[in-house]
Amino acid sequence: MKCILTNKNDIESVLDVYGRTKDVFYDASEFLHALDVLYVLGLLNIDDNTGLIEYA
Repeated sequence: MKCILTNKNDIESVLDVYGRTKDVFYDASEFLHALDVLYVLGLLNIDDNTGLIEYA
């Protein structure tokens, strides 16, 4: 999860973040689980209209 928060841009798409961090995760489901945890912790938000990730 820490790799998602490292070298982040202010606003990114989920695909951009996955492309930036795909070598760290075993598969896409592990990546999505990490996004879920960061969302629950309040460290990121996904805009419903644009689908872009905004970091806290």
